Amino acid sequence: MPMSYEQVVSILGGFSELKRKKCSQNRVNYSYPGSPIRRKGVLQELYLTGNGYLFVGYLPEYHNQMDKNQLINIKSLTQEEFKIALKKVIKSFHTTSRA
Repeated sequence: MPMSYEQVVSILGGFSELKRKKCSQNRVNYSYPGSPIRRKGVLQELYLTGNGYLFVGYLPEYHNQMDKNQLINIKSLTQEEFKIALKKVIKSFHTTSRA
């Protein structure tokens, strides 16, 4: 069963380093302003259905799942899988050599 919007927001709220920003059509983006690299976007277009897109471009284990924008759809992730992926994404911003 996909996560609800409230579940996703609750998980994201546990990461104080992330900043929430409203965007068009009742969607929300989350960024990491303290990122040491140019890339700041972590989660895009979180919608009231709980659907959204997580940036995984620096994580090779997700390369077969990501789209051309290096995003994966979170609708198929469990809460635990989402937490793990989110931690990995934030860590990847610190360990990547890309700027």
